[in-house]
Amino acid sequence: MKKAHLLAALCILSGCAHDHDADTAPVRVDTPGMPSAELALQQSIDRVHGFIANMRQRLSDDPALHIRPGLAVQSGSVMASHAPPPKPATTPIPPTSASPRNATPIVGKGGVTWFAFGDGTPTINCHYPDICILRLDRSETALSSDLTVEDASNWHADLVRGGKGIHQGWAVAIDPGARASRTTLTLNGSQHTYKVVLDTRGDSMRTIAFTHAPGEPLSQPDIAQRSGITGTPDFAYQMTGDAPWKPMRVYREGGKTFIQFPPGGINAAPRLVVVSPGGKTTQDYTIIGDSYVIPRAVDDALLVGNEAGSPQIHITHGGTE
Repeated sequence: MKKAHLLAALCILSGCAHDHDADTAPVRVDTPGMPSAELALQQSIDRVHGFIANMRQRLSDDPALHIRPGLAVQSGSVMASHAPPPKPATTPIPPTSASPRNATPIVGKGGVTWFAFGDGTPTINCHYPDICILRLDRSETALSSDLTVEDASNWHADLVRGGKGIHQGWAVAIDPGARASRTTLTLNGSQHTYKVVLDTRGDSMRTIAFTHAPGEPLSQPDIAQRSGITGTPDFAYQMTGDAPWKPMRVYREGGKTFIQFPPGGINAAPRLVVVSPGGKTTQDYTIIGDSYVIPRAVDDALLVGNEAGSPQIHITHGGTE
């Protein structure tokens, strides 16, 4: 009897040990990885760019249709994620001053251009045919009537609604026309009032976002006082002569003259000679992006190539500012 009991106990112990090993053996469980928020945003923006580029191509291929500057194109939905800014996470707010102050752009991870909301007036560079995306803050919304662009004939801006969860942020899709120049954009959002300058000079900022600091104002500074924009630019200039780097356009605004070169044309670095009114120095201009910027209104000027026998471009103003 005792022997039977002993055998039964050994069997029970042996069975328990076998079951215990089966219950505790490691089991491989395959689970899908979490999606990358930044990758999802970039894919959404790429789809918007591709859709609008395809629309432009189809319009240009149809002789019955004509592309107008600022053509309104529905861009669909863009789901905007809000990755943390590069650094610092917060930016101190400068003291209020009557002197103009422009916000400093910082390029972060993924090519996103960041501005500190309370730093001053942001300038967004975006030139045709690029589409630039201005991210709003998480949970911030707006109405189409809250979005205005001063030069609506050459710039088009659309509110783009985000999705849900991490992609719930809204955005503004900025679409410059072929004749677009410097203008302003204002958006009265549910949480902040955005006042920015739109410009076609310099490399396009494809994605723009803002950082925030405690105690900052809910509205960005008034553009008329901060950016020096005085109204519609004066394009009453004539150009004679021909050269591979011949400027696309010349205009003046806010007491300055802008000579904008075609893509890559500024690399030729033609010599600028201001005939009237004369300047104090031989090189009385600065280079900003793809433009020469002269700190006064110019009536007569020459652009001369650097090599012997190079062509000249004669620039004259044909109206009054």
